[in-house]
Amino acid sequence: MYKDPIEETEEYKKIESELEKELDERFKDAPRGLGFCHVYWHAKKKLLKEKYNIDWKSPSELNPFIIFD
Repeated sequence: MYKDPIEETEEYKKIESELEKELDERFKDAPRGLGFCHVYWHAKKKLLKEKYNIDWKSPSELNPFIIFD
């Protein structure tokens, strides 16, 4: 499975902890059933672009032949 190489950059690593905390807070009460990964990845992609100006590709974008649920 492919992973976005941006996640290995210093730029990403510097903000990773803050990013995860913000996403955890945003989804603290959200049900984490089927399909949640898509909601999470969408929010992560948007937050990375808007707050950090980082263009990130989700696992579903990088692995179009894998079905994520």
